[in-house]
Amino acid sequence: MEFVTGGAYNGKGKWARDMWLNHNKEHTWMDMKSQEVHMPDTDQLVVENIEFMARETEEGWSWLKPLLLWESQAPQRRLLLIGTDITRGIVPLEKSDREWRDRTGFLYQRIMEEAAHAYVVWFGIAEQLK
Repeated sequence: MEFVTGGAYNGKGKWARDMWLNHNKEHTWMDMKSQEVHMPDTDQLVVENIEFMARETEEGWSWLKPLLLWESQAPQRRLLLIGTDITRGIVPLEKSDREWRDRTGFLYQRIMEEAAHAYVVWFGIAEQLK
């Protein structure tokens, strides 16, 4: 599993399409703003806007376990998670937004522990963190 984070509209998706996807293979792209997690029928899976998974539940990690299992079942499978960094900047006024921000930070820490590689993308430029 690999992880990409960075600011909103800073080029994470474009970087994934240009640099990470193996263009001679089909891929599945899931947007967690608008759909639920499902097992792909391709060997490359990109899951973006994962911060929304932390908004929906206190246990923002359980949705990822089946995807990690899916990836581990075949050596050619690749999983990329893309999450917007909402943990910086001004602290939100609403308690629910502060809790979402905190849960997202905890989720990203767990993902970083599991990730083989991690990148931050700012203004279209990726820097490898891990």
